[in-house]
Amino acid sequence: MKNSHFAGKVFKEYVIVFTVVRSYYVSDRSVRIKRKVINVTVCLGENIKRLRREKGITQEALAELLSVSFQSVSRWERGESYPDITLLPVLSGFFGVTVDELLGVNEARDEDELLKLLEEYDGLRWDVERKWKTLDILREKYPTDFRVQVRYLGKYIFDCWKDIDKHSSKITAIYENIQRGCTDDSIRMEAKQYYIGYLERMSCIENSGITFEDADKIIQTLPSIRYAKELNCFSYQYHTNSDEKVHETLEILIHTLFDVMLSWYGQSEKFPLDFQIEMQEAVIKALNFIYSDENYGIMWKAVISSCYGINSVFYYRKGDWDNALRSLKRTAELAVKFDSLDRCSTMHSPLFNGHIFDKDAKDRDFVAIRHIRNNMLNDYGFSDEFKATPEFREIISMLE
Repeated sequence: MKNSHFAGKVFKEYVIVFTVVRSYYVSDRSVRIKRKVINVTVCLGENIKRLRREKGITQEALAELLSVSFQSVSRWERGESYPDITLLPVLSGFFGVTVDELLGVNEARDEDELLKLLEEYDGLRWDVERKWKTLDILREKYPTDFRVQVRYLGKYIFDCWKDIDKHSSKITAIYENIQRGCTDDSIRMEAKQYYIGYLERMSCIENSGITFEDADKIIQTLPSIRYAKELNCFSYQYHTNSDEKVHETLEILIHTLFDVMLSWYGQSEKFPLDFQIEMQEAVIKALNFIYSDENYGIMWKAVISSCYGINSVFYYRKGDWDNALRSLKRTAELAVKFDSLDRCSTMHSPLFNGHIFDKDAKDRDFVAIRHIRNNMLNDYGFSDEFKATPEFREIISMLE
């Protein structure tokens, strides 16, 4: 397939929107404490429901025994509230369990440990060895948890991209298990996104027995973007004093639009090279207008690698070495700037004024200069003659 190496590189340069949106990283200790309280409350409610059913009594009967309303019991079981502390010994005695067992202390502790491991895993992207090690721990301790399974599915697909056909049976088994047993729609949708990528890749492999129509069947089951929660977030500006929800929504939508556009004009052979360059320059101009303070938020990696970096490849293909080197120099400058940012920085462009960008919230192991240097030397397909120019060597020296 023409330009298959470059197309694969472009594909892997982009962080698919659902992996950008999903982030379990929480640094505020008070939020962690609140999460532990929520975990215990949920476990307590689930245990009360389970033990009540094992006893064969109704919510009304249990409420009568405890001299509370049946609505209170219902709220306990849904995890919306919890019993007065004086009722815990009564409940544990009635059900014949210890207070710790009733509270689900061990379950809550396991959940908290699971969430911490998920946070660690989600914060890694480039340290493949450490990411696999963390995932192995998750799979060993929580093999049936669908949050773990969907991450394993995604990791398996994208890290085994080159020889994905050798892992078809395992990938399909994990996907089908999630679709069959998971009741969380967000996890099921995420698994579908990963599996679509797998099917699309397999459709390009000769004699795989899979065509793009197999991927399209799943694509057609996904909800339209017009019904996404992000499109309803703009109402927050009228009902809260914070623009944070709007800021987050704008970032997600901009990132999504950018992904779709470059996947279309950047990888398709339908468009001539001159148009690809013109389109790429227009996108860069638009992003620099939107992020006028040059703090690109969650778009940083896309701007560095997929805007200026890939633009240099387009110019190189055209034979315009001067503009290719200009784009590469800008790529290097932005990589150095990103790595020198504080972990949290305040954005000041009009659309995002006051928004806090946490560069460690996702891909906290990302080092821009190392990534870009590798791209320039190994992945962009530059000739030895081009890489031997003084200008190119000077750019590489910026990244050392």
